[in-house]
Amino acid sequence: MTIEQTITPATETDPLEPWLRTIATAHEDKRHVAGVQCRGSVALIDSAARLRGVAAVHLGRAVSLEKEVETRPDRLADGRAIAEAEKAQWQRLGMSDLPDGHGSVNLEVTVGIHGQHAHGGDVITYDAHGVHNTHLDGLAHIGANASWHGPIPAEASRTDEDTMVNWAQHGIATRAVVLDIPAVRGVDWVVAGEPVTAAELDAALAATGVDLIPGDALVIYQGRDRYEAAGNIYPSGAAAVTRPGVGAEGAAWIAAKEPGLVLWDFHDARNNERGSLEVHSLIYAIGLCLVDNCLLGPAVARLKEADVSTGFLVAAPTAIHRSTGVLINPLLLY
Repeated sequence: MTIEQTITPATETDPLEPWLRTIATAHEDKRHVAGVQCRGSVALIDSAARLRGVAAVHLGRAVSLEKEVETRPDRLADGRAIAEAEKAQWQRLGMSDLPDGHGSVNLEVTVGIHGQHAHGGDVITYDAHGVHNTHLDGLAHIGANASWHGPIPAEASRTDEDTMVNWAQHGIATRAVVLDIPAVRGVDWVVAGEPVTAAELDAALAATGVDLIPGDALVIYQGRDRYEAAGNIYPSGAAAVTRPGVGAEGAAWIAAKEPGLVLWDFHDARNNERGSLEVHSLIYAIGLCLVDNCLLGPAVARLKEADVSTGFLVAAPTAIHRSTGVLINPLLLY
């Protein structure tokens, strides 16, 4: 089992590191219009982006990028064991326990049988973030200076923040470009302490044979399915530890490419003194739409079999007012 390195965050006046502040300022100068709330990267998904996606469908096949949401009682024991192992890991590193409910899903099912008739219902509660379930982050997930990207006052989330409704109505459907980082490295998965570099992202993009156009969905496969199959526990964002993923250099590369959204399996590398979230910080800096914890290994294998690297990505969030994130089932058609 892999144990990651502890990082001690430093105290800074500006919540954004200088390189992130530069990116945020450049985005504001380029994309913001006085008196108009910026809706972030999703606004880059236009008719042309959707038509690129439609044109990328050749075989009429579809693959889900969602990890299964486990609610079966006989399987949940394994999930609790993993959670306890995670907590033990943080304790060995001198960190506190993970917050209660981290990554949890609770399902209550009712079944009524009346003669030969039956009906069912359910109530579900879940943590919309974490490192377990596939979910889409809203603008009101990561902020700075008492605001979300937009600008949207952070206080608005208490009463009337509508990013998820806006994104749902806008329609997150666009061409996807799939990058295979382990293939570039010649390894099974990305390891902690070696964040994905801009050169590797360039190499993986070159291998697709297409250009990444603003508004496209950027899908970054890093081998998490193989990593976890080998018995490793992917570190939670609740503790500032280095872990496999994309660091500051990769985050700057992503910002420069202006994707409509990013879907990935591993998250931020946290390979910095602050222990800050390099890519997640782009939610505030440029309004980046992120889909975390995607199951990408099977999709990459199927695309490779079909000899394609692009497809039509549909990521339709539930329009929940004030939601900071929602569980989601991204579909890739190719």
